[in-house]
Parts: sequence; C-alpha cells; structure tokens
Amino acid sequence: MRIRMMLLAIGCAITCGLLVAVSYQPHAPVTAHKTDRLVGEKAPAGFLSERFG
Repeated sequence: MRIRMMLLAIGCAITCGLLVAVSYQPHAPVTAHKTDRLVGEKAPAGFLSERFG
C-alpha cells in the first residue's frame, strides 16, 4: 500500500510538471512606442481639447 501511494504521488508530480511545461507559453516583453507628444501641464491646450473634448 505504501509503495502504491508513493508511485501515485510520483505519477501525479510528473503529470503536473508535464501539464505546466505544455501550457507555459513565454511572451516577449510588450514595449510601447514613444511619441513626441507632451503630457500633462506641458501639453498644448489645443491638443487637450481635441483629445478629451
């Protein structure tokens, strides 16, 4: 009985490891392109009214 439970635990660990390895999909870091827009108080009033108006 003890050996059977040990084999079951090892089998579950191997199965979980395989599932994690198959489901893991590495993603490249997402980078945003920088623009020349001014943000906040430095932004021109025309831009703010067009953007949020």
